[in-house]
Amino acid sequence: MLKENLRNYSSVNPTDMLNKITLILMIAFICNALQAQKIWEERTGCAIAQGDLAPGYLFAQKTVSAYLDGDAALFLDNNFAVEGALWCSFATAAAGPTGIKRNEALFWGAEYHFLKPSRWDPFVSFTPGVGLVQVAYAEEGVIKNTPYTPVPLASAAFGCNYYVGSIFHFFVKVQGVVGQVSSTLPKTQRLDELKFTGGLAFNLRFWKPKGYIRKA
Repeated sequence: MLKENLRNYSSVNPTDMLNKITLILMIAFICNALQAQKIWEERTGCAIAQGDLAPGYLFAQKTVSAYLDGDAALFLDNNFAVEGALWCSFATAAAGPTGIKRNEALFWGAEYHFLKPSRWDPFVSFTPGVGLVQVAYAEEGVIKNTPYTPVPLASAAFGCNYYVGSIFHFFVKVQGVVGQVSSTLPKTQRLDELKFTGGLAFNLRFWKPKGYIRKA
């Protein structure tokens, strides 16, 4: 048993150990550096922008959806921001021959941020919008597509930002959407959905509030 343990210890590659130690030290250094970065002391006049690939779940179809999402928000004060978002859908392998084929959407509305400026920034948003939808359906054994149809949508979301500096932050957000489309369908198709986004976002200051002095 002792010989076997000695063989195991002797088989350890010193280079691998050194690489692992170096990686751990680099991660610790980066985390420490990020914590030291300055963040906004005043949100008024600042904007955030983000874009990512985002999954969703359509309740009526019981299928996963996929989007390219881009959105931005501009802070009017430390708690309120105006928000806009554009969602472009693309096909997934799970999609069947019928159901929602295209589901583009534009949202706009307001965000409320609960806390004073700090690294953690939980928020909720309420954003009505408009969708441009195409649905495939079966009629007398033939698959047909509706024309692209504009539909009104309503949306609410909650999420959280984590600021690692004044230039960028990480975020997660869960968004619920409700709506329906009729068009040439035999019956109304519900568009109710949960969408999930997260990743890296960028920050930019457009103006400084009167009397604002950044802390050194």
